[in-house]
Amino acid sequence: MNKEGLQIYDRLLELPLFQGMNHPDLASVIGHTRFGFLKLPSQKIVVKENDLCLELIFLVSGIVNVTTTSDDYGYTITEELKAPAILQPEHIFGLTQRFTKTFTTINPCSFITLDREETKKLSDKYDIFRINLLNIISTQSQKLQRNLLRKYPASLEERIVNWIRFRCLTPVGHKNIKIKMTQLAKEINDSRLDVSRALNRLETQGWLTLSRGHIDIPSIESAFDL
Repeated sequence: MNKEGLQIYDRLLELPLFQGMNHPDLASVIGHTRFGFLKLPSQKIVVKENDLCLELIFLVSGIVNVTTTSDDYGYTITEELKAPAILQPEHIFGLTQRFTKTFTTINPCSFITLDREETKKLSDKYDIFRINLLNIISTQSQKLQRNLLRKYPASLEERIVNWIRFRCLTPVGHKNIKIKMTQLAKEINDSRLDVSRALNRLETQGWLTLSRGHIDIPSIESAFDL
């Protein structure tokens, strides 16, 4: 294997879809699979919401912002996603084969891409690749189902926290929510005044920062231990 092949080998070992694959199989994948390679500077859009999902996109280095917009455009949630990661792999197949989020580079990022046909070939040929892909999709489905069965929050603060958590791509890292207080009150099904008071209590405890139309959470995993 040449130097370029070794670099690809090291990168693939970091990605969840290739973990557990033995050396001969991984070497064969590198030699017979058409990968795409992409490098983007900071502040560049990788994919937009509603773009067709025609390939798997692996973030192999760098950090991207992930922006989720509600159907009625009433709010947006922006969060960070660090390498290694895959950008919405569940949308390459199934009912909605479009990205539902916008991904933008924060710093210079490197990506490896794998189109749908190559993904099918690898799934057919390598059990571990197919199992890894099924595990990723199944885990996401199970987490969404489990959210519906969680104990109902006892306080308004907990309801706000859960509302934010359930709409985030990952349960860790920096989150920024752009939403008006009246809109959040409708989402939580409570009064604007009570929601405002609850948010101010959370801010007083250092868990978030409020500004006009924005809620900024520096680290959701360390902030919201309610």
